[in-house]
Amino acid sequence: MANRATRLKGVTVEEIAKTSLAGAGIHKISLPDGTRVVAIANTLWPMHDRNMHEQIMKFLADYQPDLVVLLGHMVNNEAFQALFESEKNYLQRPDHPVEVKAAMAAGSFDDQVQYLRREASKYIGSFAVGKAKVVYIPAILTEHKLVKRVSQEKERRDNFVDNHPEAADQPSDPYRKIPTEFRDFLYLNSNPRVKVLPYNSALLANDHTLFMIGDFKRRNEGDAVLVEWQQRHYQAIIRSLDGKLASGWFTTTEHTQPTMTVQQFQVHEIGFLWDEVENDQLRDYDRRAQGFFAGLYVDGELFGSTVDILRGDDDRRSFFAPNNKMYTEDKPGNMPHGTDVSLADETVTDDDDWVLPNGDDDEGEDEAKAESKAKPESKTKPAAKKPAPARGKKVTKKTPAKGKK
Repeated sequence: MANRATRLKGVTVEEIAKTSLAGAGIHKISLPDGTRVVAIANTLWPMHDRNMHEQIMKFLADYQPDLVVLLGHMVNNEAFQALFESEKNYLQRPDHPVEVKAAMAAGSFDDQVQYLRREASKYIGSFAVGKAKVVYIPAILTEHKLVKRVSQEKERRDNFVDNHPEAADQPSDPYRKIPTEFRDFLYLNSNPRVKVLPYNSALLANDHTLFMIGDFKRRNEGDAVLVEWQQRHYQAIIRSLDGKLASGWFTTTEHTQPTMTVQQFQVHEIGFLWDEVENDQLRDYDRRAQGFFAGLYVDGELFGSTVDILRGDDDRRSFFAPNNKMYTEDKPGNMPHGTDVSLADETVTDDDDWVLPNGDDDEGEDEAKAESKAKPESKTKPAAKKPAPARGKKVTKKTPAKGKK
C-alpha cells in the first residue's frame, strides 16, 4: 500500500519566459569621441550593497559619464514577493530592508505595491547623474518575474473580491490596475533621462560595442563572454549575468598580405553589487566578484576595463576608478554573519515541547478526567469489571448440570 511519501502528488511547473537576442532586439546608439560610459548590473535593489552604492554614486558625480548602461538584475523580484509570499523556505532570512518594511505599512495591497514601485523608480533614476543618459535593459529572470508575480497576485486578489463582495476583508481594489509594461510599472515613463529597452535585449554602440545580458554561465571568469564573442564577433562585448568580474584583450589575424594585419578585440564581464547577507539564498557560484565597467571612446574605439572592488586589511572595501581616484567605504560592509565559538559549556534551557490533543477520543478522555476531578468521590465501591475475552477464542454461555440448580 502506498504511503504518503510515495503517493502521487500534483505538481505545478512554472514556465520561465525565454527569448533570443535577435527576437529581443539589438538597439543601436552612436557615441562621439570623448563619450564616457559606465556599465552596472546585478545590484538587486533594495537588497543591494548600500555602502558600495554610495561610493559608486560619488564616482559617477566625479566622473560625469555621458551614458550609464544598466544590464539587468537591478531590482529584486523577491522584495515585491515579500509583500504576499511566505519565506519559510529560506534557511536564513535577515530583517527586511527599510523600503520593504515601509511598503508593508503603506496600507492595502495596491498601496504597498505602489510604494515599492515608486521607491524602485527613484533608485533607477538616481543613476542619471549630471548629464548622464541611462539605458536600462531589464532581465527576464528578475525584472520580468517581478512584474509577472505581482500581476498574478493582483489578479488572484481581484477575483476573490469579485466572488466575495460581502467579505469584510478586501485584499485589493479591482478598480486599481497595475501596469504590465516594465517601463510603466516602475514609473520610468515619467523620467526623460531613462530609456528602457525590451527584456534581455542589447545595446550596440558605434556598430562594434555590444552591451548585453548573458544567457548562459561558465565556471571560470571570462569564459562565458569569450564564448559570447566567438558566437557574435563584435569588436567589444560588455556582458552581465555571470556574477564574475573579468576583462580580456586579444588579437586575431585579419590577413597577411602584403604584411600581417591583426584585429583587436576586448570582452568584459560585470560582477555583482548586491548585499551577500541580504541575498543569502543565492549560491556562492553566483557571487564571484564585485565590480562594474567604465570606459572612454577615443577615435571611435572603446578604451575601458572592469573596476575591481577589493577589501583591505581593515576590512573596508575600495576601488580605484578611471579618474585616478580611490573610493573607500567608511565602515566595513557586506561582512559575513557569524559568532564566536568556545570550548565552554553551552547555556542550558528548558524544553518547550508540548503535545496537541490527538483526535476526538483524546479530547473526550481529557474532558472525562476533568469531570472526574470535579465530582466528589463516591463512598460505594464500584462494580468490578468483567475480564475481556481472550482474542481468537469463542466464548460460550455455561448451563447448569441436570439435577443441580
